[in-house]
Amino acid sequence: MAEALLNIADLNVRFSGDISLEHALNIPGMRTFLIPDGAPDIEVRLDHPLQAAPFHEVHRFEIADGHSECRVGIDAEGAYIYQFGASSLLRYDERRPGEVCLSTMEQASYLRFALWVAYSLPGLRMGRVPVHSSTVVHDGRAVMCLGESGTGKSTHTRLWLKHIPDCHLLNDDSPIVALRDGVPTAYGSPWSGKTHCYRQEHFPIAALLRLEQRPENRIRRLGTVEAFSALQPSCPPSFAQDEHSLDLLCDFISGIISLTPAYRLGCLPDEGAARLSHHTLFCNP
Repeated sequence: MAEALLNIADLNVRFSGDISLEHALNIPGMRTFLIPDGAPDIEVRLDHPLQAAPFHEVHRFEIADGHSECRVGIDAEGAYIYQFGASSLLRYDERRPGEVCLSTMEQASYLRFALWVAYSLPGLRMGRVPVHSSTVVHDGRAVMCLGESGTGKSTHTRLWLKHIPDCHLLNDDSPIVALRDGVPTAYGSPWSGKTHCYRQEHFPIAALLRLEQRPENRIRRLGTVEAFSALQPSCPPSFAQDEHSLDLLCDFISGIISLTPAYRLGCLPDEGAARLSHHTLFCNP
């Protein structure tokens, strides 16, 4: 059985499998995170002979390809089951917290999304959470633009890249957030939506910026409860359906917002919005 080792947000992830391993490594972005050796923190076992069996469904949501649903549930042994399409399966048993098993995936889009889930489940237990965000780096610090799909996160970061000096994009969809030596930190990841931006980099987080489309540009700092509500919807949706995972996630969010300023930006898709947010976060925090 072939193997490959990746380092994602300071966690070593070992993929092992037969026919699916090369498919996994050919997903855009994955090879950027390859490392030659090291002890694995997470084992992702591809092409595992998982069989569809009844499970108690607790949640379902549309997966990243926009055409299929993922069903999430608990099987008879208490393990988490994710079902993509008719027969593509992922199984995660907390009694083996660093191991995730995947069946052979029916479609390439399922495999990409399943690998994101395979990182997210043990990652949460190891203090790493992917956050739906477009994240720009300025002056050595990351600004995480949060919001629902279509809000203008990518548009706003592009405006920073165009109008604010010393900027680059870290990730356009799913950077990883962690407390690194007690500092809230954003990491690049192999999952960046439709934008090919895969950086093996990490930066302290300057601020969380929740975007809303408005007829004028206005920004205000959020209190603790509002900051929690701003960050939580951008975390993986299935975490909120399981009590233990939700407890871990709430503790994680509380730790991040206690150390990171959060703002709500009502904005137009224009240069003024980028200059307002930049001035507020870096010139007059």
